[in-house]
Amino acid sequence: MTTTNAAQAGTGVDAVGLSLDDKYRKLEGTVLLTGVQALVRLVFDQVRADRRRGLRTAAFVSGYPGSPLGGFDLALSRTGPLLDEHDVRWVPGVNEDLAATAVWGSQQDHMAPLARHDGVIGMWYGKSPGVDRTGDVFRHANFHGTGRNGGVVCAAGDDPTSKSSTLPSSSHLAFYDAMIPVLVPGSSQEVLDLGRHAYEMSRLSGCWTALQIVTTVADGFGTADVSPDRLRTERPHVEIDGRPWAHVQQRRLFVPESLEMERELAYRRHQAVKAYARENGVNRIEVDPAEAWIGIIAAGRTYHEVREALAGLGLAGDALGRAGVRLLRLGMTYPLEEQVVLSLARGVEEVLVVEEKRSFVEHFVREILYGRPGQPRLVGKRDESERVLVPADGELTADRLRPLLAARLRARLGSLADGGPAAAA
Repeated sequence: MTTTNAAQAGTGVDAVGLSLDDKYRKLEGTVLLTGVQALVRLVFDQVRADRRRGLRTAAFVSGYPGSPLGGFDLALSRTGPLLDEHDVRWVPGVNEDLAATAVWGSQQDHMAPLARHDGVIGMWYGKSPGVDRTGDVFRHANFHGTGRNGGVVCAAGDDPTSKSSTLPSSSHLAFYDAMIPVLVPGSSQEVLDLGRHAYEMSRLSGCWTALQIVTTVADGFGTADVSPDRLRTERPHVEIDGRPWAHVQQRRLFVPESLEMERELAYRRHQAVKAYARENGVNRIEVDPAEAWIGIIAAGRTYHEVREALAGLGLAGDALGRAGVRLLRLGMTYPLEEQVVLSLARGVEEVLVVEEKRSFVEHFVREILYGRPGQPRLVGKRDESERVLVPADGELTADRLRPLLAARLRARLGSLADGGPAAAA
């Protein structure tokens, strides 16, 4: 080994200038990383985005390890100099709720004004049982809101197949109970993109936000495009009752302030969340034929499995539109933005909601569509005859979805590919 190569070996840099740190340091181009590593990079990317706009923010990270995010704290600790370069402070939690309490403290700059920074972003991490354990802290902290130029992301590792947990898990309902908006990435790229949206949405609305990361995304390995110009976030002008609105954190969590916080959260801050999602295309109708007869809704990893299942039936690319299938990819499942659901449902006979575990999105879609003229048939966990349609157990893979989608579509489309290897190709 040459002297140069020996020195490079000690720093993780090879002879052609590639470094193991590229997945965190590279600012332009393509990086290769896991979902967990994307979550680590997200903290640095948000600080970088703030600095480009003239804000000097710091970051505070705390949580409790557990698969599928069991390697997050180890990956973060291995970033070395990046932590100091980006003013990131990582404090492992004794348990999940004490970690969340510490993150909550990072948002209370009204009590102890910041001397060296314009704000602090926070990140909590843990697995789904930790979300259950931390509900009281989440509820109080979300009522209280985020600090000036702050924002909080709760990274929740969900294990739908009980790969490393005693029970299959989903954190949707726990975050719903705390009134915390939920974003659902389906790949490493979406961890980066939806994570940035989660921080900007949190800063605008004062809400804590959640990233629901399932095992296949956390453990998944793939490429992601990175660039300062890749994601241009737009801060919407929010009006409530005809007046401009902005989040102002209350000082105390006691009556009457706590009652005002409840009104603010339910009627103003969640409206700001939905306005941000609408302005920034967090939820997108990806396939939108003019003469659609069915609309399909899915989120996160399940959306990608739906696309793969449809491709296996011969419905890939333009074939979906020609078949009259309209497809909505949800980046945010709660609160559900009404306008995108109405756009999906316009003129269709049926709306099919494909989601893992118990009904969640389906309930909100029903609330939005109920009683409207020309209301389409809504099916999801059960069909119009109350028979089981989309399974509520396990993981919804493309192989599992293909036969139920085929049965649903054949009545209108007739023959479809059999879903075998030839059809998928």
